[in-house]
Amino acid sequence: MGKPFAPDRHPSALRAQISERAARLIAEDHLHDFALAKKKAAKQLGISEGRMMPSNQEIEAALASYRAVYHPEHSDNLNKLRHKALKVMQLFAHFHPYLTGSVLSGVAGSHSDINLILFLDDPKSAEIFLLNQQIDYDLLPAANGRQLADYPSLSFCFDDTQISLHVRPKDAERQKEERMRMDELATLLSITS
Repeated sequence: MGKPFAPDRHPSALRAQISERAARLIAEDHLHDFALAKKKAAKQLGISEGRMMPSNQEIEAALASYRAVYHPEHSDNLNKLRHKALKVMQLFAHFHPYLTGSVLSGVAGSHSDINLILFLDDPKSAEIFLLNQQIDYDLLPAANGRQLADYPSLSFCFDDTQISLHVRPKDAERQKEERMRMDELATLLSITS
């Protein structure tokens, strides 16, 4: 009689198992929070949270692999979202918007929202612009649980896609984070089309 199945408990194997399960949760259950996906994946696999948790980059790699196999239409959906993002960025062109988040990184699913950042001296100017354009919007709660009234995050729909518009102080533009200007997105889309 053969040995009973025992999952590989080597740290790199555990990280890979968590990454693969988290990727599936993100793709199939439309989870947007990588930290939550990692926790759920670890719990489903019976692995205690700790140092073995994979990085977001490992999750993104596993998600790309998962979608290549199970969602071959992913690149078309991503391209559509990026084209929508470009149209919205053109609408906000005088604010010099940046694309960020899952649409930029390439892990967005067909139900993902588009995240844009505006760095402004006058944080109310984005809301005034939306009102003048007669675009209905909602205030989003801040990720850390505190809504900073001076620099809101706004949400509205464009062509059946949720847009999250994050207003930040102008001097925060110097901070390093993954983001793309409108001209860079247009160039990317011209290359991939």
